[in-house]
Amino acid sequence: MQAYQLTLRPETAFGTPLVGDTLFGQICWGIVEQYGEALLESCLQGYTKGSPFLVVSDAFPKGYVPLPTLPSAYWQQGEETDRKKLKKRQWLPESALGEPSRRWQMKAKSSNDLVPELISRHSQPHNSLNRQTHTTGAGTGFAPYESEQIWYAAGHEWQIYLLLDEGRLNAAQLQQVLTNIGLSGYGRDASTGLGKFSIIALEKTALFEQRSGNAVFTLAASCPQGLGYDAAHSYYHTQTRFGRHGNIQATAGQPFKQPVLMAQTGAVFSGTPSGKHNVGQGITGISQSQPQAVQQGYAPALSFDLEQAN
Repeated sequence: MQAYQLTLRPETAFGTPLVGDTLFGQICWGIVEQYGEALLESCLQGYTKGSPFLVVSDAFPKGYVPLPTLPSAYWQQGEETDRKKLKKRQWLPESALGEPSRRWQMKAKSSNDLVPELISRHSQPHNSLNRQTHTTGAGTGFAPYESEQIWYAAGHEWQIYLLLDEGRLNAAQLQQVLTNIGLSGYGRDASTGLGKFSIIALEKTALFEQRSGNAVFTLAASCPQGLGYDAAHSYYHTQTRFGRHGNIQATAGQPFKQPVLMAQTGAVFSGTPSGKHNVGQGITGISQSQPQAVQQGYAPALSFDLEQAN
């Protein structure tokens, strides 16, 4: 698979974080809208049998990847010893990938180190408006509520990594779909103006090439269950995705998907095949209203030498 690097700039607030599995689902809907359902069905051949046509990462600040999830014994101690400050160091400069992994925590940055309020969350008040009276109503008709919006620092650029099987979907088709999503909006409340972004570039990257080691760390949430990784030397936090259908399926009688347990971004897996640029699996059986629906349980992964410091 060919690795691509997508650079984008958020133009509005977002209702949903820019994460790989959600963006993958929206890309699938975008393929149907732009090129027809037959192309998507062709792309998804073998998806749940270890043959993905596309694997999408989360969005990271330009020039950074997530610091792998590792116990403190794997990090070389530096001048900073405050554990709260060390836990906030979540962004690893790509330039540090060439150094021994035990030094990575010393090189990592917190969000505030990069840009003040790199990612902030704010509540947005709402209310229903009576179109006949042009008022919000009274009594039980007055029902204000709040929703959370995600704001990315103004003007800051973000990167997403995509592993693409160009035999099933070429880069020009992928860029067209991503452009459409950026214009129409991504994630929750896109219909009200959230989730818009501009594409700066979609270009090939050598980040995944010429990298080797005895472990990998992931750039998106993944499903490692039953794939034979070395449990004694794999480290990750778990999360449960409570997914919803998008596009027209969101208005169906059952818009909710089955919950999926995933390993969070930055998970470390040992015992992975050398030279493989993704880990995980394609998930199905998540929807009663759309049985053919799949969930991205794959994640782009970077190889490295897992070396204990002490």
